[in-house]
Amino acid sequence: MKYSEIKTMSELEEAQKQVKRRIRNKGEAVKDSFYEMRESYSPGNMLLSGLRAVSSYIPVDNLLLTTVRRLKRRLSR
Repeated sequence: MKYSEIKTMSELEEAQKQVKRRIRNKGEAVKDSFYEMRESYSPGNMLLSGLRAVSSYIPVDNLLLTTVRRLKRRLSR
């Protein structure tokens, strides 16, 4: 509804309700977006993202496998 078309007080109140409803819905969308962003930027996800970026240059899987094997050997002694 265009505000230039409002002629009565009831139309004005209805337009205000619509604006408040849109603001509330937009606020909920922002909250949801924030929670999704917060989940995707957890320390574990950041570590995995870094490992993926580094793995194209360094054979990270071999390094991790070697590290796990060494730890197993030390723990089994």
